[in-house]
Order: sequence, then C-alpha cells, then structure tokens
Amino acid sequence: MQVVFHVSSGDVDDWKHAVQNVRNLLEDETADVDDAVLLANGGAIWLFEAGAPLSEKIRGLGSTGVRCVGCRNSVRGHDIAKSDLLSNVELVPSGVGELTRLQSDGYAYLKVP
Repeated sequence: MQVVFHVSSGDVDDWKHAVQNVRNLLEDETADVDDAVLLANGGAIWLFEAGAPLSEKIRGLGSTGVRCVGCRNSVRGHDIAKSDLLSNVELVPSGVGELTRLQSDGYAYLKVP
C-alpha cells in the first residue's frame, strides 16, 4: 500500500500526532507499506525546519524510508530559507498539487488532524 499523511497545522501537538500516526502504521505488522509520505504545508511547514520540535524524529523517519515532502509555497510564505530545512525534506511546488497527484496515483490519504 501507498499512503500520504497530510499535516497543515502549526500546532506542535498536531505534529506529534502526525509523526505518531506514521510510526504506528510502520509498526503495524498487518499493513504492507510500500511507500509512506509525510507532507507538510501551511503552518506545518515549520515541522521540517532544522532545530524545530520533533526535528530528530523527522530525521528518524527518513531513515525508515518515509519521504518527507514540504510545500515550496509554504516555505516562501513563511519566509523560511531552504537551507534551514532538514536535509531529508523534499520540496514540491505546491502541497495541494502533490496531494492530488499522489491520490491520483492510488495513495491512501490521511489528514492528521
């Protein structure tokens, strides 16, 4: 299965919820996960900044094969330098565009929260 977790909230508790949901899926022995994506846009783009709360957990997700995808529009809108993002973060032109592409390609969509 392929799945995309979408987080757009700037609330750190929501980020924690999103990361835990990703981990729960990866640890579920009954789920055969081929590809997992954690996509952040809006206020959640801060989740991917180096030194942000949970930055070590986000780095850890990268080592499990989870792709961390950030919205370039959100990066620009929040005036974040690309160099300030974690090294395992891939930027896409727009988060919503990427979400629609992934869903069109058969990815399950999970909004957190």
